Amino acid sequence: MARRPALLTRATPFTRRLEQRAAEFIRKRHVFKEGESIVAGVSGGPDSTALLVMLARLGEEFGFHLAAAHFDHMLRSREEAECDREFVEATCHSLKVPFAFARGDVKRRVRTEKESVEEASRILRYRFLAAEAAKAGATAVAVGHTLDDRAETVLLHLVRGAGLEGLAAMTPRAQWPFGEGPEIARPLLTITRAETERYCHDCGLEPRRDPTNDLPIATRNRVRHELLPLLETFNPRVAEALVRLADAAEQDAEFIGAEADWAWGKVARVGEGRVSMRRAVLGVLPPAVAIRLLRRAAKEAGANPEAVHLNEVMDSLDKDRSRISLPGGVALIEDAYLVIAGDEAPATAEPIEETVVSVPGRTRAGDWTIEADVLARDGVTTKPREGTEEATIAQNAIAGELVVRSRKPGDRLRPLGLGGSKKLQDILVDAKVPLEERDGLPVFADDEGVVWVAGHAIDERVALTPRTRRVLRLRVRRKPVR
Repeated sequence: MARRPALLTRATPFTRRLEQRAAEFIRKRHVFKEGESIVAGVSGGPDSTALLVMLARLGEEFGFHLAAAHFDHMLRSREEAECDREFVEATCHSLKVPFAFARGDVKRRVRTEKESVEEASRILRYRFLAAEAAKAGATAVAVGHTLDDRAETVLLHLVRGAGLEGLAAMTPRAQWPFGEGPEIARPLLTITRAETERYCHDCGLEPRRDPTNDLPIATRNRVRHELLPLLETFNPRVAEALVRLADAAEQDAEFIGAEADWAWGKVARVGEGRVSMRRAVLGVLPPAVAIRLLRRAAKEAGANPEAVHLNEVMDSLDKDRSRISLPGGVALIEDAYLVIAGDEAPATAEPIEETVVSVPGRTRAGDWTIEADVLARDGVTTKPREGTEEATIAQNAIAGELVVRSRKPGDRLRPLGLGGSKKLQDILVDAKVPLEERDGLPVFADDEGVVWVAGHAIDERVALTPRTRRVLRLRVRRKPVR
């Protein structure tokens, strides 16, 4: 059975120095907010045990309320898991810290969800911690990540080609990794793994072996046991150097983030499952800011692109049209806009195949029904039928055959009342027609060009005049969505 800790009144000059370092880091980096409630995730290993004891001892100084939570992944023997739980519970009792416990069947989740052991363990553990935080009214979950953990993560991100945010690994305070939840707090990021082990020893504690070290995290283990020792032959303090790199990247990322937040309000328009942005504005922003906007737009839309996808979108901004597939969504570039849409976004409108309009008569084209009537000039009414778009034009001004279709590159017309020619693209942009709806908009044209853009503009060439005798009335109605 696990050794039950004493009352933990034992302290040494080393433990006091380490607690002072942690306190300075908490204050300097605003790891905790004054008076907030915190849940500490405690496995029973040296790092999380040191975290628990330090927070308990610093609680009065910072005014926060502390509780502890221990999770059994059911990957160790029942006896080992029970010893882990008893150790953490006894330590919490000695510190007068509330204790919570749960277990989750990681192996079962691996089978049912086809996840790795590491991923399944993390999901179940964080789900438990979030639930305990909600019960305690806690706004932060504290975890025992150390300087060594941060250095390893920086290296992992570096070899995978991460950007600035990836290099700013393990920030002192971060958002919850699984949607809504408390924030994650890391108060031990200036303390090494060796120091947490000595701290526990000086406090009179014999921590358990951290069960998360048993997870088959092959890449991280190679970084820890092979790559870092190799780099230490070049620089014995390489872990500290990597953490300085992370700190510098974090500061730069915060500045870029502030710039991107300001630009977001000027550039982005958020819809249902999609975000549209003027690509001309994106093109003149610093690339780092533009990439940050793209990443935020993808998140808002429900997509999850990696850096390579965002760079592809950036490279396509100067193209007339482009479609880039993203994990969980798509990026559409056309006319003046870039649209990022998620898989759950409403479907893009279907293009309308060119169809000859029956005059008089009824025509079906795509999702639309077109009614064409020829009327005497004095039989024209100006009030359109409810639920339709309507236009009245001079029949004798139609050159050749009248067709309905989607827009085409180069379409132009002279909108009635404008006194000049204008690109159809510009008309739709000015009317704020969403990019994804433009190909589904009925465009009527004859042998000389565009006659009417349903709901938006009539060409002055076919406008009614005092000499008009026969009027062509066009009505369009969209098929209801079921």
